[in-house]
Amino acid sequence: MSKYDDNGGEQDRPTDEELVRDFLDGDQAAFEELVGRYESVIMNMAYRLLGNRSDAADVCQEVFVLLMRKLGSFRFEAKFSTWLYRVSLNACHDYARRLRRHVSISESPGDDLPDIEQRLADDAFDSPEASMERAEIQKTVREAIARLPYKFKEVIYLHDISGYNYKEVARILDISLGTVKSRLNRARARLAKELEGYREQMG
Repeated sequence: MSKYDDNGGEQDRPTDEELVRDFLDGDQAAFEELVGRYESVIMNMAYRLLGNRSDAADVCQEVFVLLMRKLGSFRFEAKFSTWLYRVSLNACHDYARRLRRHVSISESPGDDLPDIEQRLADDAFDSPEASMERAEIQKTVREAIARLPYKFKEVIYLHDISGYNYKEVARILDISLGTVKSRLNRARARLAKELEGYREQMG
């Protein structure tokens, strides 16, 4: 049994930063604990950005290989999760660029994925329940998100799906606060435009 097994509740669990220090001191179990904490998070993010589970699994594996090599460069100046998101988003971006294709989200998300489609659909339509079923709205929004440029997808993922605020997104992506707000506004405007055409078609 690992010393990191949860025997005493949430308060007794080591922080991510403590696990990083333990790993850098030679404790392999600390790295395995970090993988356990973040594997599903990175998998879900890669799936949202790349479009299918096979690509997402490849990137997830790449991320943790990179993580093992790069943990020595973590300076403890930011939260570990923020730093890991930056590494993971860069890995997704590099993978998509290697594929040299426009990524699309065509699979039906599993129950473990955030319900961003419904949240965005509710924002885009005054009363979606009155004119169409929720499942159809979600499918339409999902397809609209898939057509966004990659840089718009990542701000949508970080802010609207994961709940990071503007400053946190700026730190993760290493861009200015103004750029975050601009990209998010442009992404939402493009989504609204595409969804408006669908609403007119259904209405």
